[in-house]
Amino acid sequence: MENTALLATLSRLVAFDTVSSHSNVELIDWVAGRLAEHGIQAFVQHGTEAGKANLYATIGPADQAGVMLSGHSDVVPVAGQNWTSDPFTLTRRDTRLYGRGAADMKGFIACVLEMVPRFAAAQLTQPVHVALSYNEETDMRGMRVLAEHLAGLPVRPAACVIGEPTSMQVVVANKGAAIYRVRVRGFSVHSSLRDQGVSAVEVAAEVICFLGALQERLRDAGRNDGFEFPHTSIHVGKIEGGTAHNITARDCTFIFEIRALPGVRAATLLEEVRAHCVGTILPRLHQVSTECAIDFEPIVDTPGLDEGGNRNLAQAMMPLCGCHALGRVSFGTEGGILQDIGVPTIICGPGEIRVAHQPDEYVEIEQLERCMAFLETLCHRLERTRVS
Repeated sequence: MENTALLATLSRLVAFDTVSSHSNVELIDWVAGRLAEHGIQAFVQHGTEAGKANLYATIGPADQAGVMLSGHSDVVPVAGQNWTSDPFTLTRRDTRLYGRGAADMKGFIACVLEMVPRFAAAQLTQPVHVALSYNEETDMRGMRVLAEHLAGLPVRPAACVIGEPTSMQVVVANKGAAIYRVRVRGFSVHSSLRDQGVSAVEVAAEVICFLGALQERLRDAGRNDGFEFPHTSIHVGKIEGGTAHNITARDCTFIFEIRALPGVRAATLLEEVRAHCVGTILPRLHQVSTECAIDFEPIVDTPGLDEGGNRNLAQAMMPLCGCHALGRVSFGTEGGILQDIGVPTIICGPGEIRVAHQPDEYVEIEQLERCMAFLETLCHRLERTRVS
């Protein structure tokens, strides 16, 4: 029998326009109200940014560790995408539910909310914690703030399940995600006098070539065949600079990312790039003008999720969702942040990552049903088993 209440909850969640550049407070307050209807008090943690908030609530004995079910409330923009229906109106076509965030990851949040009455009525020996964060799709600031709160609790969760779309398979590791903005300052002259100037565009190209060479060395340095691209990756995604064809560019800015294998820190690689700029490139530029500079601005640096700390949790969770083989993904999650404060974390949620961020994003109803079955089994397990 179809769960019409679940579909109604997902419809309401999708209707909240929680694109990362917008406020998510209305959604958070609505969820807090839903929890209050079942006698569950939520801690709403307002962020340092206006219009941003996290939510954390405990169902069951607060003096026990339990399991945290975590999801991010924000979604990516829809501007410029060719949707065939309103992205903020859940639309059903056969067995699929279309809407921004349906897969990434309001489908999981809807399942958790629909399980709240069951969790509240159960005789839990271990609690369920519900956590919602903000800005996962940009700088993961919300989870960083929430993790600071969790680290200071007398009892923190013993485990976490993040409901990113994995087709309800258990993912035990993901790459880290770091993004940097590089600003190059040159010295502007007429191009006919180019030896008296420094082109910021050409200097940026030189740094980018160094990044390309570093990528090739990373191919030889190590691999993890659990990932589709089994190496740490470096990618330059955006560049802009210069004013005219006959003027050496004074300024150029580019953005690059590092997706590091678990155990590899992007900051270490960044220092290698910075050292090359300081020791090799800049001395030559300063012979022309001391105004020349190469500055690095970190935008985000999120650690990867390392399976070494999650094996026991993964093995315990696999039978609950019918998973037979552990997975590893290249997209970033908040798992590494939680792992860094001592909370073992896996990724498991309804939907497919290939449709996330895309126009006509959708989740299969069957995936939501599998998620509900997983949460029901987890509830039954927490009624009688201590999480280790």
